[in-house]
Amino acid sequence: MTRTAAAARLTLAIGNESLFIERAITAVAQAARKEDPNAQRFVINASDEDGGMQLMEACAPTLFGDTSVVVVEGVDNSSEGVDAALRLLVADLADHVWLVITHPGGVKGKNLLEAIRAAGAQQVDCAAPKKGRETVDFASKEFAVHRRAITVDGLNALHEALGNDIRMLASAASQLSADVDHDPITREDVAAYFEGVAEVSGFAISDAVWDRRAVDALRMLRQSMMSGDSIAVPTVSAMAIGLRQIVRVAGMSPAASEADVAREVAVPPWKVKQLRRQWAGWSGDQRRLAAAAVALADADVAAKGGLTRGSALDPEQKLLALERLVLLTGARRT
Repeated sequence: MTRTAAAARLTLAIGNESLFIERAITAVAQAARKEDPNAQRFVINASDEDGGMQLMEACAPTLFGDTSVVVVEGVDNSSEGVDAALRLLVADLADHVWLVITHPGGVKGKNLLEAIRAAGAQQVDCAAPKKGRETVDFASKEFAVHRRAITVDGLNALHEALGNDIRMLASAASQLSADVDHDPITREDVAAYFEGVAEVSGFAISDAVWDRRAVDALRMLRQSMMSGDSIAVPTVSAMAIGLRQIVRVAGMSPAASEADVAREVAVPPWKVKQLRRQWAGWSGDQRRLAAAAVALADADVAAKGGLTRGSALDPEQKLLALERLVLLTGARRT
């Protein structure tokens, strides 16, 4: 979805990404309120049996000539009343009405969509970007909207931290743009911004462990644990995910392309180089890698409370267990 297109009085939002749908509706509402600060907003569920009556009432002229911003949600499942009312309204849209119609995509309600398009609706693409490259591109455009630049490493770090959550990526781009004074925003800025977030810190620690940077992993672990013991479960989980990814990469041909590996391992293409590098550091030490897998299973039980009554660990004991795990897995052979 682009945020630069001017809002139209008849807008058709196609797709199921809620953030994009919200932005499309907000753009229309803001445009309407520039003309009439007292514009009223109505939301109608297209599947409601009495939705047609609600729609006609929302679009009816008022005594004081108020503007109406009317959102009709989910026209893929329109009731007969809503279907008929929409066809009537879009054929001759009243000057005081701004109409936003949402559809998740697909073929349901195709005839109604064609009628809405034929009436001159401006279509807004609200489909969620595909995981991986498209999501990273989305994040890059979010920084551009704020007139800020971010390095490739910074973008990759942000994607690694937040995954494919569009809403969180947009929020992070906004916050980083507001909080970081210099350009471009870097990987270090992203790491500092997310310091103390348990899930993100867990993946940072995991990367350090599988890169066999035990000192860095221990430093990050102790910094994270200072804020409480919530880092224990996310760290063990992140390490387990990292181990599974390394093993899956190890099972693929070295000649396989990054794109093929990314599809097989279910990671973005930029992550493949890191995983191959990590596997290269462990390929000659596979017994220790197997021991790390067993230690991870034990640490998972300890982090989650133990197997038996009374075996739960307090925060200091969890830190000790995690430090032992990091030393066992992250330290290089001597």
